[in-house]
This record gives sequence, structure tokens and C-alpha cells, in this order.
Amino acid sequence: MNKQRAPSQISSENKQQINTKKRSLQIDECYKPNKSKSRKIDYNLDVDIVPLFKLKLQSILMNSKNLNTTITDILPYGSRILGLNIDNSDVDFSINYVSKTSIKNVMKSFAKKLRQSQVFIRVVPLFRVKIPIIKCIHKNTGIDCDISFNNMSGVYNSHFLNNILSIDPRIKPVLIKLKIWAKNIGLINTKGFSSFSIYWLGLFNMQVMGILPPIRDLQKSVPEILIDEWNYAFSKNKQEYNINKQETLSVSDIFNFFHSFYLNFNFDKFVISPYTGCPLLKKDFEDVEKLPEELWRYKQFYKENKECHELLFLNTSQSKMYIQDPFQHNVNITARVRPKVFNKFINACVKLKS
Repeated sequence: MNKQRAPSQISSENKQQINTKKRSLQIDECYKPNKSKSRKIDYNLDVDIVPLFKLKLQSILMNSKNLNTTITDILPYGSRILGLNIDNSDVDFSINYVSKTSIKNVMKSFAKKLRQSQVFIRVVPLFRVKIPIIKCIHKNTGIDCDISFNNMSGVYNSHFLNNILSIDPRIKPVLIKLKIWAKNIGLINTKGFSSFSIYWLGLFNMQVMGILPPIRDLQKSVPEILIDEWNYAFSKNKQEYNINKQETLSVSDIFNFFHSFYLNFNFDKFVISPYTGCPLLKKDFEDVEKLPEELWRYKQFYKENKECHELLFLNTSQSKMYIQDPFQHNVNITARVRPKVFNKFINACVKLKS
């Protein structure tokens, strides 16, 4: 099978309107961004916020001559370009760059330029995190902006989700309802779930229901796109997504099945694997030869890194919940979920079922 390296950009960006007003959203509400009347700003509130931020970042950073760094692209990703943003969701960018200096020095230089611009405020570089980022706030809108670096995995994950949303008209409203539900009860926070992990809880549920295929099936007919050793390619042929579509089920039916499914899911025993589309035995990750053959990339990774315990899948969680990253199979996307938040998730499923 042919291999190709990840290209530097994705061709399309979904336009989303700005929303700056905080409020508690209702689960059955279809989210529509609202104009804010609470503050005075210097441009039309109907402007697409993602391209606006990108232009500002390009102006501030790409035209700077003293960073000793070449920026090759600034790519948006995350909820806003997918149309899954609620409340005043932040804006995510990956700055792709080439430099001979360390990532820490690059981030310090970029952070300094952002502060000097006065376009972004409260600029804070975070080095000691899994994915180093610069957090800042756009001064005129108050919207948060998270800037990562050479984060093509984040970009390609968004590219994949964007494709998934176009497959079935029920998927987007289900994911928005799940996000509103999770946010309103305090599941989405820095010690709990990310929006990304909530999306994949919902999508895995739809894989089990037969609405979506496993990712492994979507990689069989296309050339590999490698980021490090992981394959981020997937088919865009809609015929390959046509499995048991469960077309009689409504958005509410799928949403309700979500809570019943996870209330009865044995998190002590099983791992959620979107790649295979089915639960995997947790103990098999301790003896990787027992894992399905299609996880050969993780088997190889395990053999090459078994002395580096922090890189291995089962050494990543603070609770009993394990959701395997759909593409990077050594990553648990619920690694940061504390036991207290996990228990809140289970209790919330109980309440909705009753």
C-alpha cells in the first residue's frame, strides 16, 4: 500500500458564526449562535471568527522577522470548524513551523509577539502538558484561543469528524446534545472529559448500533497518511459507510441508547476502541499478542517502547475509563478524567435512564 506524509493543509473550513454570550443550554435545544449586545467591539459580529483569528495570527506572527522560525501554515481545528461549538467555545489552531530552536523557545517568542500586539491578552504558554499550547484571549470578543504547534493529529482528527458529520444527518445533532448535556452537568473540564472524548463516546455508541463503521474498515481502500508511525487516512467514499443504518431511529432514540449502553458497560473489564468498532479486553493490552491483528501498529509500538511505561496505553488513565484514540492507538483520550468525574458520568446516565 502506498504511503504519503501528511500534507500541510486541509482544503475546506466550515464557517461558524460568532457567539459571545454565556448561558446554560437546554439538551433539546438546537444551538444557534447569538449576537452579543453586552460589549462594544469594532467589527461586525456576524463575521466568521475562525478566519478572523487566523488573519490576526498571520499578521502578528508570520510577518515577524526576528523569531528565527519559519511558519509554514496556520491551521484551524476543533469544534468551531465542525459546527459543534456551543456557548462561547474556544478557537483552536495548529501553527506548523520549522525551527532549529526548541519548542519552548519558539513558544516564548510567539507569546511575546502576541502580548505586544494587544490583539490577544492573558497570553500564557503551557509547556508541561501533553500537547504544549499557548492560551490567550481575543481582546475584542473575549473568546479564548488555544494555539498548538505542528499538531497535525488534531487537524486530521477534525478533518475526519467533518467527514463523519456529512454521512448521516442525525450525527451532528446527537453530538451537540451530548456536549450540551455533558457541559451543563460539569463533565467537560480540565479534570474531566474533553469535547473530543464526549464526541467519541457518542460515535462509538453509534458504531455499536450499526450506524457507523469501524475506522479500520475505512482505511482498507486508501493510501496511508502517516503522522509519526500512525495512519490517519480514511475513505471519503460514502458507500463504505453504508452499513446497518438503523434509519428508523430518531436523534432522541440514539441519545437515549447512549446512556443505557454506558450504564451497562463494564469499564473495569473493557476498553472502548473506535478503531475496531467494538470493546476490547483491557487485560489483552498487558499481553499484546492477544490483541486483534488489526492493531498491529500498537503491537509494534509496544515492543519498541515497552520500557517507557508512560507511553503505553494502560499506563495513561487516572480512572477506570479507557477510550483508545481512533488513530494514535497508544493514547487514551480520557486519560485526564478523574474518578470523581467518572462517577458523576455514571450517575448522570442513571438519572437520564430513570
